[in-house]
Amino acid sequence: MSAAASPVVSYKRILQLAWPASVAASVTPLLGAVDVWALAQSDRPLDIAAVGLGSIIFSLAYWSFGFIRMSVAGLTAQAAGAEDEAEARASLVRGAAIGGGVGLALVLLQYPIGHYSFQLLAIGSDASRTTFESAEQYFAIRIWGAPFALASYAAFGWMTARERTDYLMAVSILMTGLNIVLDYWFVVGFGWGAAGVAAGTLIAEIAGFIACLAFVALILRRHGGLAAHWRMAHLLAPDKIRRTVSINVDIFIRTVLLAFSFSWFVQRSGAFGDVALAANQVLLQLFLFTGLALDGTAIAAETLVGRAVGARDKALGAARYASAVRRTFILAIFAALVFVVFYWAADDVLIGLLTPEGELRRAAHAYMPWVIISPLIVVIGFQLDGIFIGATRVREMRNSMIVSAFVFIAASLFLADRFGNHGLWAAFSMYFLLRAATLGIYLPRIKSAFVN
Repeated sequence: MSAAASPVVSYKRILQLAWPASVAASVTPLLGAVDVWALAQSDRPLDIAAVGLGSIIFSLAYWSFGFIRMSVAGLTAQAAGAEDEAEARASLVRGAAIGGGVGLALVLLQYPIGHYSFQLLAIGSDASRTTFESAEQYFAIRIWGAPFALASYAAFGWMTARERTDYLMAVSILMTGLNIVLDYWFVVGFGWGAAGVAAGTLIAEIAGFIACLAFVALILRRHGGLAAHWRMAHLLAPDKIRRTVSINVDIFIRTVLLAFSFSWFVQRSGAFGDVALAANQVLLQLFLFTGLALDGTAIAAETLVGRAVGARDKALGAARYASAVRRTFILAIFAALVFVVFYWAADDVLIGLLTPEGELRRAAHAYMPWVIISPLIVVIGFQLDGIFIGATRVREMRNSMIVSAFVFIAASLFLADRFGNHGLWAAFSMYFLLRAATLGIYLPRIKSAFVN
């Protein structure tokens, strides 16, 4: 029996999708880690705090529009499962148009966005005026990459759904490698500080967009040719557009709350001063690396679940769905345990690489235990995200995030007031556990997609 006709999703197929996606996802936060490393080697190490503040705005903006990648991935995977090439291509076009348009709007509105964002970030923060000025420089440079970064999101989701996570990995490695070179040149060599970090990131984002165009063209050539399957009826079909809009709105709400939660964590870190803010920014890079490195199996689940849901043979699709969920979970939990051991063993080495000797390093060491246990905290929620994205059950994702975000805000205020920065980390960890619990309650609903 061929793999396409088998009711069992093999571990080999999962790993073929997961390991390139895991590499691609893990190198994304390495961009932030490289920024931290370069600034730590420069004569402006506290610009780490400035990049942390400036990055909040981009995290909120870019993560808010992360729905573009997710919706394109889910819809394309389902179209591919139904062997509807025209609709698979239409999903890419719709997603890229939304991403590019939103990015252009961010560029045009950069002054009010920057002005009011930094006013909000200054509320209750003890970060210095010098730190805020450097953060404003960072924002003013990096904002020009928004159209390229957001249009690339559609390509990322589309390549994943077409089972070309190797292309996704290649783009991510290209961007990271280029960013390393430019960070060293601009920050360590020229001493530009936060502005140098922003310039390096901008150039890397443009290069990544160009690479995405090339890989999308390769996939199109292998699925009928560049000119085939383009049907205006599919692009403008009212029911398809309504479904796309509905999915995107729900994921948008979910992702805004996710980005806000990370932003809230960083903003609340500023209440403990520049050193705590910088230390949390360092550790947050490792925290993100953990979650996104584990995201490889979740990305594999997006594709496999989406294809199962879109399959014309519902009985076969149900069997593939059950197999994909079970086996991706097994691999994800195993990977999480490996990361716990790695962080426990490499604690001193990682902190030494990312921070200069002194107060900042001591602060980072004090809060490192939260990073060590983070793989087990985030793995279930990340895996469930992939399953729900593939099934395009985004209303449930939205509801889960609403509950989790509001509980996190309340818990962070209560625990940080009593236990300081450790309390903030505890509330942040609780947030991820609650996300997993609420999604788990909704999981049985996906089986309804396989009822004829």
